[in-house]
Amino acid sequence: MSMKTATIHRRCGGQKPEPAHGMPRRTGRCLTALSVALLAAGAGGAQAASPAASACPTQFFLSGQLALNPSFETLGSDGSPTCWTLGDPTPPPSAADGWFMHTSNDGDTVCSALVPSTAPGPAGQRMLVFRAGGNEGGVYQDHLELPPNKTYMFSVWVFVRRGQVAIASNGTVGGPVAWSTTQGEWEQLRVCTNSQFSTNSLVIYNQDPNGGEFAVDRAELREIPTLE
Repeated sequence: MSMKTATIHRRCGGQKPEPAHGMPRRTGRCLTALSVALLAAGAGGAQAASPAASACPTQFFLSGQLALNPSFETLGSDGSPTCWTLGDPTPPPSAADGWFMHTSNDGDTVCSALVPSTAPGPAGQRMLVFRAGGNEGGVYQDHLELPPNKTYMFSVWVFVRRGQVAIASNGTVGGPVAWSTTQGEWEQLRVCTNSQFSTNSLVIYNQDPNGGEFAVDRAELREIPTLE
């Protein structure tokens, strides 16, 4: 794969499909093949900066960065790589501190690893790569401390090698969702909540029933003005 020009995709409305409630577990498998492929794809690629402030919202931010370990720089408690298979303890930490892995209702194997970042713009040294054995496998970070009467923007850069990635900022049924539209290039996804839905969890997940492989970097969570 060769790196293409980075693109942006955002959603400020729409409904999210019901998430899986099964939680993944850990095993000793690694993500070597995925890591190598993503690094090769990103080598020498264009670095197209695209601040999350450019759209969704078009207004100013009311807070600084609220996401934890947003650039996936800090290693998780289980190290890297880390995987989960049916029968392992839950909830499983991902390879990035502050982010946990989740799986499908069928309990498909999921894996994550930290590798050198190829993300465009002011990325850190690392990115998180993830392999989902089925649909709805991904990573999440809970933010139950956020006031439900305030509104927020969640954005993240994704590189989809296989499958399709969706992001959401509400861990229950309902709320805005953004979907990836391409493979083999970095793409920025964003969702903005309004007065109808609260922000309580940052969720990045594969929605292809055949599984998926993707990388994520440069997550952002910021408070925005409430428009409706």
